[in-house]
Amino acid sequence: MYEEVSNTNPVLIDTAARSAVDGRPARLSYVFLLLFTVAIYARPEDIFPFLAPLHLTFILGLSSGLTYVGALLSGTARLRWSRELRIVLLLTAWYAAGVPFSLWRSGSLEILTQVWLKTALIFFLLTQTVITLQRIHGLLWAIILSELVVTSYSVFQSSRVLWVGERLSGVNLGILGWNFLGIAVAITIPYIAALFVSQRSILSTGLLAAASLSMLWMLVLTASRGGLLNVLLSAGVTFLLVLRGGWRGRLVGIAIIAALLIVVSMAPQVFWQRLGTVWDSSDSMNAIQESAEESTQDRVAVLDRSIKYTLEHPIFGLGLGNFEVASGLELGRPGAWMGTHNTFTQVSSEAGVPALLLFVALLVTAVLNVRRVSRATVAPDVNLMARATLASLLAFAFGAVFAHLAYEYYFFYPVANAVGICTIAEATPQVNTPEAPPPIVGGTQAQEEVLC
Repeated sequence: MYEEVSNTNPVLIDTAARSAVDGRPARLSYVFLLLFTVAIYARPEDIFPFLAPLHLTFILGLSSGLTYVGALLSGTARLRWSRELRIVLLLTAWYAAGVPFSLWRSGSLEILTQVWLKTALIFFLLTQTVITLQRIHGLLWAIILSELVVTSYSVFQSSRVLWVGERLSGVNLGILGWNFLGIAVAITIPYIAALFVSQRSILSTGLLAAASLSMLWMLVLTASRGGLLNVLLSAGVTFLLVLRGGWRGRLVGIAIIAALLIVVSMAPQVFWQRLGTVWDSSDSMNAIQESAEESTQDRVAVLDRSIKYTLEHPIFGLGLGNFEVASGLELGRPGAWMGTHNTFTQVSSEAGVPALLLFVALLVTAVLNVRRVSRATVAPDVNLMARATLASLLAFAFGAVFAHLAYEYYFFYPVANAVGICTIAEATPQVNTPEAPPPIVGGTQAQEEVLC
């Protein structure tokens, strides 16, 4: 049979071989990535402390990397050099080049090796393995179910250890911690909406609804003002980009709005007191409102200092993770040892203006690519996931103004999804519609529309 194909047309062999390689590349590496994602989001060691000595994230991340190298060497996978990956590599090189010029070199080196390089490695593996719609869905379910478990456990756990005053801090000490929960929820909402539309089984619908309500209720109990604003913006963008057209999309949009109204109407007093400081800063405040107002003033102060440090050190910045050190040493008081609470000024003040330009270029590149796919005549499911990723990236861009997350995983999961969607779109036959002319053989306009 192989000889017949070879004698007939040698090109068919190469096409068939590439199709076999690209069909299920690095499957084991992808499985380890799914488990790693659960370990990062759910952090099971926070619920079951006896798991902490196992170092799950290290073992699973290393296993994913090693199995990918094995797949690469065996020819069952091939390197994919996306624009986003090239930007991340340039950003990594710039971070490394700035270490010798850091205010605290050992601290900067530690952030580079212990935080950033892990994030960059996982991003690389995601761009190499999450290249089918089924795999993107699997990754999203790993995140959503992790969020469901963490938020449900935190809400139903009666121990006051999980509370800070009248605010729920939750069990999670990582991505889903109370100060960062809002941005995690905002990034996930567009994907939940897309899965609601595309996956119509009773089980998936029930799990998505449970995750949505659990996350929103915990967000309300944290009384995070920035988190609520981020989620409201995400819901609005999701309604415009993901749920447009179709009765099911409109129904999901109504359900999301109803869920928001329900949880907000049941919010505790601390939520309304803290939220009230957004538009009212009167002199007569109780202790909770004074604390919220003081938090706002602190964030404005660190924003000013981060801009000042950017102007003083425009090339390499203070060094990765060095803003807190510089701020604390300058003011000489315990409360000054805090982060920038702004991802963009975190990058500029700690790694310089060139690093900020690369970071913004990464965001813009991902946004433009999925926007191009969302407007192209590709398969409806691909188009839907492109719009969800666009909404997720926009939600991150807004939330990044209120939190310093430059070296963490939040941003790089939706960017990796954007890379995967572009890969899928380029391999998906174009759908001809009355509004879109059929492709022209040899260099089609439709193909150029989805080229990332």
